[in-house]
Amino acid sequence: MPAANGLLERAETLTDPVMLVDRILRAGLFTHASDVHFDPAEGYVRVRFRIDGELEEVLRIPSAMQNAVVSRLKVLASLDIAERRAPQDGGFVWRMPGVGSASQSPLDVRMATLPVRHGERVTLRLLETGGRRLGIDDLGMCKRDRDIFDGVLRRPHGLVLLTGPTGSGKTTTLYAAIQELLKGEPRNILTVEDPIEYEIPGVAQAEVDSADKVNFAKALKSLLRHDPDVVMIGEIRDADSLDAAVKAALTGHLVLSTLHTNDAKSTVTRLTDMGLDPSLVPAVLRLAVAQRLVRRLCPDCSREGANGREPVGCPKCGGRGYAGRIGIFEFFSPETGLMSSMRDDAMDKVSSGVTSLAEVIKAIGLQA
Repeated sequence: MPAANGLLERAETLTDPVMLVDRILRAGLFTHASDVHFDPAEGYVRVRFRIDGELEEVLRIPSAMQNAVVSRLKVLASLDIAERRAPQDGGFVWRMPGVGSASQSPLDVRMATLPVRHGERVTLRLLETGGRRLGIDDLGMCKRDRDIFDGVLRRPHGLVLLTGPTGSGKTTTLYAAIQELLKGEPRNILTVEDPIEYEIPGVAQAEVDSADKVNFAKALKSLLRHDPDVVMIGEIRDADSLDAAVKAALTGHLVLSTLHTNDAKSTVTRLTDMGLDPSLVPAVLRLAVAQRLVRRLCPDCSREGANGREPVGCPKCGGRGYAGRIGIFEFFSPETGLMSSMRDDAMDKVSSGVTSLAEVIKAIGLQA
């Protein structure tokens, strides 16, 4: 099957749950899947990988193996194997077994279970702990946007917000910004995240906990006592975390965070709806960046079509016609009046053959 590049051939015949789970995780690692879904149905469990944002079915496990596979995953994640009627969350670090695996980057696996009609649904988030981190050069910003972004990161204080729906690459951009800051003059950089997705050497990272002993607002207040120059907050999700972020930005700190809005300009409305005085917006908000992710056309098999280059599919891209993803961006600054267009950025990438028109339409809509 194309998604797993043959790594799961005959896996459905395995009767050892340990071997089967290892085979699935190995395939997920080699195909750079971001998530693995175990979705129980009548008679089988459908296993799907999310690759470059798209879900692909890669395997069907007989229902007779379902409980054994889920139990194996629960053991790895230190969850209660006897509890099947309540959701559970956990995680584990997995390294591919076998000869030569010592050089293979381990997977940091986040696991969540959910009781559904035909058993327990399991979702795994796969994070390569030793993989190469994307830098700003890898994100897909045009030169003008990159220069603006770099300039804002050099500012000593203010609020920078990455906006967009879940899965649009906001956290990746935050991490890339932190890595860029580490290249410059020495700065004390602290983060509060939920959860910490990647460890960044040279950065103090605090994690929000499920018991709410450490939430974003509480952690940020504590972080400010540690003399930071830059603070990264995983998400501004309520009035308390917004208030703490704004106070930090107004008192000499550069604050980076994310917010759920559809476009960059809507950031102002969202902030005021959450309780920020409208008069403070231009004083505190340096830049709002809205973004989406589109798949890159495979450079080995794409061809010219009626609307620019189009996907074909070849062995190198697993038959998908695409390989990897790239961001499309929109910038807004209430301080300077800057406003760029995501549609223009997307169409520039179509014109240059980086992505297809179909991907752009799917990402930003027919009327974008």
